[in-house]
Amino acid sequence: MPDVARFSRQLSFSFGDAPLWSAVELEGALTREAHRPVRLTLTENRSVLLSFRKRPSAIEVRLHRMFLHAPVKVVRAVAKGLRRTNRAADGEVRRFMNENLHRVRKVRKTLPRLETTGQAHNLREIYERLNRKFFGGRLRVPLTWGRGSGRARRGGLTFGSYDPVLGLIRVHPVLDRRDVPLYFIESVVYHEMLHHHMGGVPDRAGRTVYHSRAFREAEARYSGYRTALAWEKVNLPHLLRASAELDRARKAKASSSRN
Repeated sequence: MPDVARFSRQLSFSFGDAPLWSAVELEGALTREAHRPVRLTLTENRSVLLSFRKRPSAIEVRLHRMFLHAPVKVVRAVAKGLRRTNRAADGEVRRFMNENLHRVRKVRKTLPRLETTGQAHNLREIYERLNRKFFGGRLRVPLTWGRGSGRARRGGLTFGSYDPVLGLIRVHPVLDRRDVPLYFIESVVYHEMLHHHMGGVPDRAGRTVYHSRAFREAEARYSGYRTALAWEKVNLPHLLRASAELDRARKAKASSSRN
C-alpha cells in the first residue's frame, strides 16, 4: 500500500501530551501580543473552538483547551485576530485547529486503506495536477475512492467529502465512470482540497462556517466550475440510479461474504 505509507509519513500530530502553556501563561501571552487586557476562558466545546467579544475593560476570549498546546506563532496569530474588527480566523490558526481536531473528538488519527486508481479515473493524477496549479504543489492531503453509500444531499449525492479529523478526502465511486467528464471530478476534488486548505471561520455567533465568501471565490477560480455545475444538473438523475446500483451491489457482496 504505497499511498498509505507515503501519507502516513506526512501526517504528524501538532502537539504531544505535555501542554506548552498554562492557562495563566496563555492569557498573559495573548494580552502582550494583543496590546489589550485579555480574559481567557478555556472550554471543551467541540463545535466552537475560538470566539471572542470585545468589552470596554478587556477582550473576552474563549478557546478550546487544544490551544494550551499551540506554538508561539499560532498564539501570535490568535492575538492578531483579536486586534482586528472582524472574527475571521487567521490561516495559521485555522490550520492549527484543523490539524488537531482528532484531539477535540478524542479519536485515533488512523488512515484507512487508500484506493486512488479507479477503472476510469485516477484520483492521484487529478490531485497532483490540481495541487500544482492551485496550491504550488504544497498541499499534503490523502484521498481515496469512498465506499459509496448513496447518502442524499439536497436531493442529490455527496460526491466528495473531507474528514477534518483524518485530514482525508473521499470521492464517491459513482464518479469512476467513463461517461463522467474529467472536469467534473476535478471540481469535486478541488472543492475538498479547499476545505483542507482553508478550514472554517467563526461567524458573529461563534459558529464555524466552511462555505464562506472567500471559499466560494476560491472555488470559482477553477475554470470548469460553472460547466461542472451545469453538467451535474443535467446528469444527476443518471448518477442517482448508478449510485443505487452500486449500493445494491455492495450490500449483496457483504451479505454473500457473511453467508
